[in-house]
Amino acid sequence: MSELKSAAEELDAADGLAALRGRFVLDDVVYLDGNSLGALPAHVPGRVQDVVRRQWGELRIRSWEESGWWTAPERIGDRIAPLVGA
Repeated sequence: MSELKSAAEELDAADGLAALRGRFVLDDVVYLDGNSLGALPAHVPGRVQDVVRRQWGELRIRSWEESGWWTAPERIGDRIAPLVGA
């Protein structure tokens, strides 16, 4: 078993994506679900809190202009267009 563990540790050490692990909220559970949203990006809870508290709660209708809500469909469309071949 220790030989298998050593091999796994070597592969982990050589993994070019390992540095990205810190960008997500993860625990030690292996979660294999093809229908899942995936791991929660670590910045998302703070972003959601900003949208709800500041943009919606404080700025209210001004967020259409000041927070860029009005132009969001164009910005988002430009970012996802390559994913769908548009």
